[in-house]
Amino acid sequence: MTCLVSVVMPSLNQCTFIGAAIESVLAQDYPHIELVVADGGSRDGTVTVLRQLQVADQRLVWFSEKDGGPANAVNRALGRVRGTIIGWLNADDLYAPGAVRSAVGALRAEPSWLMVYGHGRHIDAEGNVLGSYPTLPPSTPAESFNAGCFICQPTVFFRRTMYLLLGSLDEELKTAFDFDYWVRAFLSFCDRIGFVDSVLACSRLHESCITRRSRRTVALEGMAVLARHFGQAPGHWLRTYVEELLSGQVDAGEVGDLRAHAMATLSEAKCWLAPMEFQRLEDSFTHDHRLRGCEKASRELRTMGTGELKLRERN
Repeated sequence: MTCLVSVVMPSLNQCTFIGAAIESVLAQDYPHIELVVADGGSRDGTVTVLRQLQVADQRLVWFSEKDGGPANAVNRALGRVRGTIIGWLNADDLYAPGAVRSAVGALRAEPSWLMVYGHGRHIDAEGNVLGSYPTLPPSTPAESFNAGCFICQPTVFFRRTMYLLLGSLDEELKTAFDFDYWVRAFLSFCDRIGFVDSVLACSRLHESCITRRSRRTVALEGMAVLARHFGQAPGHWLRTYVEELLSGQVDAGEVGDLRAHAMATLSEAKCWLAPMEFQRLEDSFTHDHRLRGCEKASRELRTMGTGELKLRERN
C-alpha cells in the first residue's frame, strides 16, 4: 500500500532559490507526493514562480498571505496536508535524490518509529558543498542538545501521528522553533525515532538565511529552549556568539560597542544560566582584552570630531 508524503515549505522572498527547492521535491523518485508551500506574501517574484511551476505539476499546492513568521507559516501548511508522512523543506534548501523513498522505506520497515532523519550537508548560495552537518544518531541522549542541535532540519520526516502528539511549532520562537520541536520529540518518545544512514538533504547557508542573519536571536532562543526543557542553559551558546563577532564570522557592523553588546546579551540570558555560569561569563567579558579594545575604539570614534577623523585618515 502506497502512502502520500506531504512536504511543507515555508517561504518569504526566496525567488532566487525556491525553484530549485521545489524541483528537488517534485523530481523525487517516489511519486506519491504533495508539496504545500506557505508563502508569507513575497514581493520578489516568488509568486510568479509558484504559479508557473503549479501549471507544470499539480502536486504543488501553494498559498500566499501575510503570516506571523516562519513557525506560523509551517503550522499553516501542516494544517493543510493530506499525507500520513510529512517532510519539511525550507525554500532555500534541497532534497537529495532518493531522500523521500529512503525515509518512507525506513518508516515502513519500523512501524513503531514516528520520525526519522539522516545526514545533511551545508551548501552555499551557488550550491557548492561547504561541509557535513554535525549529525548524531537517535541513541544520543536528549541532554546532548545542550552542546548544539545534532539534527539537520530538512532531513527530517515524521508521521502525521507525531504532529498530533506533539502539537504545533512554538510560534513565539523566531529561529529555534525546529530545535525546540526535536527536543520535544526526543523527550517524548526517544525510542521511536529512527535514522537513515545517508545524505537526505542540503541546508543552504547564505547572507539572508536565518542562521546567519539572526545569530544573536539564534543563540538566545536556543538557550531559552534548553532552559525550558532542562532547567538551565550552558553558557557556551553565548560565548560562541561573542567569539563569532570578534572573529568576523558574524557581521558586527550595526552592533557598535562590542563589549556593551556582549554584556547586554549576557544580561538578557541571565535567567537561563546557573548563577556561577553567569558570573564566569561576566568576568570573562569584563577582562577580555579584545572586547576592551573594541570598547575603547568605539568610544574614540564617538568622541572624535569629523575634522580629526579626516586628519587621521589622511595620515
